[in-house]
Amino acid sequence: MFRVAVCDDEEYFRLLEKELIEKYMEERAYDCAVEVYSSGEELLRGMETEGGSAEQSMPYDIIFLDVSMEEMDGMETARRIRLMNGEVDIVFVSAYITYALDGYKVNAIRYLLKEGAGLRSALKECLDTIIFRMGQRGIVYEINVLNGKKSVSADCILYVESRLHKVTFFVMEGGIVKEYCKYGKLDSVQEELNRHGFFRVHQSYLVNMKYVRNVERYEASLETGLKISISKKYYKDVEREYIKRQGEV
Repeated sequence: MFRVAVCDDEEYFRLLEKELIEKYMEERAYDCAVEVYSSGEELLRGMETEGGSAEQSMPYDIIFLDVSMEEMDGMETARRIRLMNGEVDIVFVSAYITYALDGYKVNAIRYLLKEGAGLRSALKECLDTIIFRMGQRGIVYEINVLNGKKSVSADCILYVESRLHKVTFFVMEGGIVKEYCKYGKLDSVQEELNRHGFFRVHQSYLVNMKYVRNVERYEASLETGLKISISKKYYKDVEREYIKRQGEV
């Protein structure tokens, strides 16, 4: 599911953007949830509520921000969002081109102008680009974490560990490894991620083989420096898969 936030202090554009986004997603048969906010402050509070803690989880995949809002404007809101998360796609929407260059400072993917039919076509192109980029980063995998939902690129998951009726996903975000937990069984996660390069190495571990840099002495060494135990049951298969992948590089 794509989770989108629209933040605009003008109700007309707030609802128009929501309608256009939902129509786009419906035409392409994508699951989508769009939340609307009337100010930057309200958006930041909503992010903390939806994500539990803004530093721990980003509740949205895409955020559409009006630039010219009273009190906290879109640029300042975007700067605060970037302190929380470097990956979420930010799109600026404005009636003026004046601030377009400032968008690069917060790594905004697009700067759209509010002008009738022009906004409709620009928003469609923008979403096409974002979804293509997500595809390039890898399949978006949704985790029903303990405090809500979290969508991540499967390519960013280093490994998954089973602990006491919970599975913990170790995800690389902005150069930092973050943990997301949910109740469940590793067998179920394995079924979902097997086709995306994940390999069972232990009763308690599922590893993304793209991050494995060495397999030796019943251990898999990841590029982060972490070593994960490989059980005797899985060792030959893991070693064979590692050698195969080395040959493909």
